[in-house]
Amino acid sequence: MTDTTQTLSRRSFLAMLLLAPAGALAHAGHGMSHLTVTSTVTRRRRRRLDLVLTFYNAGTEPMTLEGISVDVAKLSGQKLPFTVPAGGLEEQKLTLRFDDAVPGIFTMLLDFGADGQGPVTVMP
Repeated sequence: MTDTTQTLSRRSFLAMLLLAPAGALAHAGHGMSHLTVTSTVTRRRRRRLDLVLTFYNAGTEPMTLEGISVDVAKLSGQKLPFTVPAGGLEEQKLTLRFDDAVPGIFTMLLDFGADGQGPVTVMP
């Protein structure tokens, strides 16, 4: 059990590092560069993955998540639009259903409308 916890911690850290460039995709003058998003797997079954996205907005303006897309799975459970207040820490629970086995790594695209889009790498 200890090995699994350490693996998830390392994976979460790597996912955060891979997300860092997401701010560069935002338009100049918008708050995407102040947003950090991490993913945590809460349950994994054959073709189903439950996870929590944690959003931290270090900016001075609220940000509204308008859409989430995943090419390799069907997404459910998200509540959109979803606003992360300035200086806020918020969570969003999601369920992904895959046609085949859950892949070892995949990317979700988060759409913040006028503030831009950014990828989140998930490593279950």
